[in-house]
Formats: sequence, structure tokens, C-alpha cells
Amino acid sequence: MALIATVLCLVACGPKETITPLEGTSDYVMYGKSDAPGKYGIKDIQGLTITPNVYSSLTYAAEHFIGQLDKKYLLLTPENKLVFQSTSAISYNEKAQYFESRTGDILSIYFPQEYGTISGAFENYKLDANGNFMYQEKGKFGVYTKAGKSIIPAHNEMLLLDGEQYIALNSKNAKQPMLNDKGKIANWSRVKITAYAKDGKAVKAPSLAQVKKLVK
Repeated sequence: MALIATVLCLVACGPKETITPLEGTSDYVMYGKSDAPGKYGIKDIQGLTITPNVYSSLTYAAEHFIGQLDKKYLLLTPENKLVFQSTSAISYNEKAQYFESRTGDILSIYFPQEYGTISGAFENYKLDANGNFMYQEKGKFGVYTKAGKSIIPAHNEMLLLDGEQYIALNSKNAKQPMLNDKGKIANWSRVKITAYAKDGKAVKAPSLAQVKKLVK
């Protein structure tokens, strides 16, 4: 009888589990256990454990989990695969459809559909009409694909988008800058024109007259 009572106590007196709905999904829930207060994990609606209850916070966005583990933030798939991490909070940019995190001057971005990561001290950036990531870093312009591939390195003084074509403008001679102190082209005779397709391959450059119209 004493043995039976002990077994029943172990079953009944074990850690209690709490279940909390996870905002943004009905396919998964967040769970915690009484023997690990303040720590949470993920289960699917069938009760199968997806992640252990080790995270101090968990959110859901774009079919991914964002978990805080000690001083790190982790981005996990429903298969509990780590795809992105940061020492700063990770958020989802719904309009641009990517995850992002900023640590000091460094912005890191993860594109979930393309599995691509981009990171840098970007002064300006945007997703352009080609679906690529056009950016400015250290005063120069370049382009990444969403897969994280650099197709136009950031060494261009100006970078224009004409239809699907990128037009790069640079000084012919480094000692003779083409831009004045206001960032305007000071002397068109100093301008070197290079053109790239949307995949970064070099193509025939437009004429100086065509580029002048673009700049205006």
C-alpha cells in the first residue's frame, strides 16, 4: 500500500503544466511548468512538444517562433530549427516581410522565404522594384538579393534604378570627385557610367544624355 501511495503521489504531485494561447496562430500553444517558473516552450495542438520550456519569452510571426534565451534572441522554425539569432530583440516587418534586429549601428535582416541573411551599418536601405535590397553603407551604394548574395558591391557614389536596370555613377579619377559638397554632380565629364541587370550582371551602359535625364 505504501508503494502504491508513493507512485500515486509521484504522478499527482509532479510539476503542473500551464497552457497559454500563442497570439497569431491556432496551430501552437505556449506551455510552462511549475518546476521552471518564468520559462516557456511550444507545443502543437496535438500536444507534441516543439521546443523545450527554456525561453523567458516567446512570440509567433510569419510561421516562426521568436524566443528569448538568456541574453540571446532566437528565430526558430516549427521544426525547432534555428535560422537567425541576435543579441538584440528580433521583430517582424510585416510590410517588407522580413525579420530584423538592430544592435548598435548594425542592422541584421532575415528573409524567411529566401532563407537569406543581410547585415551591415546601413545609412539608407529599401526593397527596390526588382525585389532586391538596395542600400547605402559608408556613403557608398550597393545591392543584395533577398537570398543574401551581394550582386553589386557598395563602392558606387550614386546608384539609380531605371526599369529593371541599375545605373552606377562613379568618378573616373579618385582625385577628381564628380560630386560637390552638396552631393550633386559637379562635372559630368568626370562621370563613369556602368550598368547592371537585376541579377547584377554587367550590361550595356546608357548614354550620358539618358543618365542626365534620370538624375534630373
